[in-house]
Amino acid sequence: MSDSSPVAIKPVVAAIESQTESKPGSLDLSHHLSIESRIRQKSLLKVSSSYLARDPELLSLAAGLPSPSLFPIEKITATVPIAKPESARNGLWKNDGLLPDTRRDLLKEKDSSLKGQSEYDLSGALQYEQGTGAKQLLKFLKKHTEIVHNPQYRDWDCILSGGNTHAMETVFRMLINPGDYIILEEFAFPETAEALKPLRAKMIGMEMDEEGMRSDSLRQLLETWDETARGDKRPGVLYVVPTGQNPTGATMSVQRRKEIYDICVAYDLIIIEDDPYYFLQMSDYVPGADPTIVHVPKTNDEFLSTLIPSMLSIDTQGRVLRLDSFSKIAAPGLRCGWITGSDRFIERVLRHNEVGLQFPSGVSMAVLHGMLAEAWGQDGYLDWLVNLRAEYTSRRNALLVAMDKFLPRGVCDWVVPSAGMFVWLHVDHTKHPRKDNGIEAVEMELFEAGIDNKVLILPGAWFKVNQDARDVFFRATFASVSAEDMALAVERFGEVLRKSFGFVGLDDM
Repeated sequence: MSDSSPVAIKPVVAAIESQTESKPGSLDLSHHLSIESRIRQKSLLKVSSSYLARDPELLSLAAGLPSPSLFPIEKITATVPIAKPESARNGLWKNDGLLPDTRRDLLKEKDSSLKGQSEYDLSGALQYEQGTGAKQLLKFLKKHTEIVHNPQYRDWDCILSGGNTHAMETVFRMLINPGDYIILEEFAFPETAEALKPLRAKMIGMEMDEEGMRSDSLRQLLETWDETARGDKRPGVLYVVPTGQNPTGATMSVQRRKEIYDICVAYDLIIIEDDPYYFLQMSDYVPGADPTIVHVPKTNDEFLSTLIPSMLSIDTQGRVLRLDSFSKIAAPGLRCGWITGSDRFIERVLRHNEVGLQFPSGVSMAVLHGMLAEAWGQDGYLDWLVNLRAEYTSRRNALLVAMDKFLPRGVCDWVVPSAGMFVWLHVDHTKHPRKDNGIEAVEMELFEAGIDNKVLILPGAWFKVNQDARDVFFRATFASVSAEDMALAVERFGEVLRKSFGFVGLDDM
């Protein structure tokens, strides 16, 4: 089966391909590799497969591959939706169901490739695979990366991962030696810190604003770095979630991304761009408007033009390692994603995969390949992402409507997220009657009172990297809760705030 793109984006693909050879090569930034990564060697058993690729008549008694005839799974079937295509979009999306009645049945059998039904059959999916992951799925994702990000140097590559948590831990080990400093946002997904602690990395949480990591604070840190006082050289790695950041929901403007990239060039840092929420960039929230009606791009080219350029797309040197995942745009249980970067770095990830993950689940790769390359194609995948974004925009709107209605503005505020799955609620502890107990005490009082009032909202302290709390924060998600339950939960937390701060009614704000 072909993964060729429908007519709508063929000119875009052709233009990108014609530019590739004229692009510069990446810089050799291998001095950033950790000792662990440097000493990894090729798997000799994996190398043996190259002889078979060169000579298809070669009879192999080399690899200890189980016989596909003895695999107990004869076939797998899956039914996937076909999203509303761009031809059916008029610029508005009504929350009356994400998908039309159209479905597509996928069938993977052991001999699907021999029957001409698929280029990736079940015998291949259930067999041992190279550390890159299935080449058929990689082919689709590399074309997708060209269309969406159009890397600005020619020697880039992709490799499959077991999702972004796996990818994050892999690149941390590839770039960080024990005791090295690493720069992160001041609030981060807790597993990020947990992945760094065994490496004995020293974490620096950079101050954030409504756009995420502050570039001025980053520059000041690096300009004034004192090796004697810090006990080590400047950090060589910056880790950032630039779109719909978890937990704050912050999204960097293109200007902020360029500023941070330029600083990393000036001070020679590698950027780990962890971006699982990239395609959940949303249209504007309009207070008072019907939250179930969302403006959507009429065409996929228009959709692509609305996306803030990734850091990968502005990287001209090969210093960005981008992490993508199917967890937020398909399903987390698939445990599959991909890493994009210079081929020097991707080769090192491959060496790590060969003795670790090896490759994602073959069943997951087969289902994803069938869905993406065979059922959807490049344009159909973008159709899915447009509809998915509209669904999450509607859910975000529902949560914001409830917050506008039930939360006391006199003691709390929030920034409307333009991407992701989270709203970051700021509570002014200086107005709390027990403020002298300290910020964290006030935060935990509100958290525990919320539990007592049957609402769970996560305290900001759980996401701090290494700085003292500067105020009370909570993370709320709109990802998988109905509009009715969101409204009830927010109403309950509003009651908690009013009671704790000593307010009586809705007007006492």
